[in-house]
Amino acid sequence: MKFKKAILTVIGLMLVCLFFNIFMSYQKSESNLSFQFKLISDQLDDYQLFYITGEGQEWTEEQSIHQAYDMSGTWKTFKYNLPKDVYSLRLDLGSQNAIVKVRDGQLIGNSTVGISLHEIMTKQHEVKTISLVEDELELGVADKDPYVILNIQPDLKVAIQGNSLFNTIWISFSSIITTLVSLYIINSIKDVYKFLKEIYRGRSLIVSLAKNDFKTKYASSYLGVVWGFIQPLLTIITYWFVFQIGLRSGNVSEVPFILWFIVAIIPWFFFSEALSGATNVYSEYSYLVKKVVFKIELLPVVKITSVLFVHLFFIVFIFVMYTGYGYYPNIYNVQLIYYLICTIALVFSVSLLTSSVVLFFKDLNQIIIIILQIGFWFTPIGWSYTMISGFWINIFKLNPMFYIVEGYRDTFIKQVTFVNHPYYTLYFWMFCATALVIGVKSFKKLKPHFADVI
Repeated sequence: MKFKKAILTVIGLMLVCLFFNIFMSYQKSESNLSFQFKLISDQLDDYQLFYITGEGQEWTEEQSIHQAYDMSGTWKTFKYNLPKDVYSLRLDLGSQNAIVKVRDGQLIGNSTVGISLHEIMTKQHEVKTISLVEDELELGVADKDPYVILNIQPDLKVAIQGNSLFNTIWISFSSIITTLVSLYIINSIKDVYKFLKEIYRGRSLIVSLAKNDFKTKYASSYLGVVWGFIQPLLTIITYWFVFQIGLRSGNVSEVPFILWFIVAIIPWFFFSEALSGATNVYSEYSYLVKKVVFKIELLPVVKITSVLFVHLFFIVFIFVMYTGYGYYPNIYNVQLIYYLICTIALVFSVSLLTSSVVLFFKDLNQIIIIILQIGFWFTPIGWSYTMISGFWINIFKLNPMFYIVEGYRDTFIKQVTFVNHPYYTLYFWMFCATALVIGVKSFKKLKPHFADVI
């Protein structure tokens, strides 16, 4: 026993160091960076910001961002989103003779760093400094391609890393918590393995029961199983009409709104329906729970598999819609298999806990319904997460369905592989593993009392 504790202690210390480095790397790689300032001019014009990512690079249109100044004589805030590896900036100040005032320069990343444009200007072309009062810089601009080159390197590191003391404390705390969770998972591997082994052995029975569950769910209606497909289709049409026709939502990520929308709402349909069904499965199949010889741990998987039949139909529906709009299948679509596994793993892990607890805490069923209703809007299904700031993006990413929904969009729209999100992938699977361990332990502890409360 002492030897086991010593081994776990050593592993724990190693994991603390590992996760500390992971969180530090994550913070640097995931931080959003932007350059912001306020400007007032006596002329309407276009202000173009060029950026380079290495010394000696040329300024190109491909690495530039336009913003219009369309309110003469009024202060306007200009905000340019930049890549994290930006090296230097060039700000083109329009194409007319003008008097321009600039103030409140900021680099915004994990922290906001106030900067003075006067201090970071290294070169000026057809630009003359008229005055500098505190942080307000007044410039005279000619109509011969005026620009200033800005060296942001001294402030870049602070903006990306944030307050070093606060971040070090936060990252250290996160590393310790993550390590404790990892040790908890490692210490429970044996129980989880036995549980999953029993489910694997009953795979044939699961498929058979799932088929029967799918048929009997709509057995009393005239249209039968067709209702399993009609309801989601009507929901998609309703949201499409509200957002695209009513609210006039245009293309998102350069694809029609309906294509952008369906790849997010369809995995949500599967998750919400499977979680609701699996949570109440022991009450629905109470006659099997009371049979001593039946392995009731199979029942949540039966419900998930039953809902999976409908989800597979809608995956085909996605491909048909995309093909109809001229977006044909490609190699990136193969990773849909990975995100489908992710969705099954998430709903299975969570439902093991909820299905066991709901028998003893009936209000949990209502709580789950509320969470699913709120969760729909807290997951970027009908809106894009790029609309919010970096801090809130990190908060929303704590929702594991964020990973799946954006994963479906990466598969069909952005054509980005999941390996490009290593840190969030690690977080997602640690979330699932933790939920699975808690679910297995809860099931084993509460199982002997199921028959007494049903």
